[in-house]
Amino acid sequence: MKETDFIQELIVEIMQQGYDRKTAGDYAVLIGDTPVTDARGQVLVMDGRRRVATLQPLKMFTAE
Repeated sequence: MKETDFIQELIVEIMQQGYDRKTAGDYAVLIGDTPVTDARGQVLVMDGRRRVATLQPLKMFTAE
């Protein structure tokens, strides 16, 4: 999968959690291809050491 396709799919999945396209795009870039998760599997959107948001688990990163 090309990087642009990956980011676009990630943006769509984040938008499904109620975020607008710009915010979802910002979050997707911060998450990248290696998400930081908590003990419950929620994705932590980090900007350096600062947590920006907490998302529900993203299907793109779960084992099928």
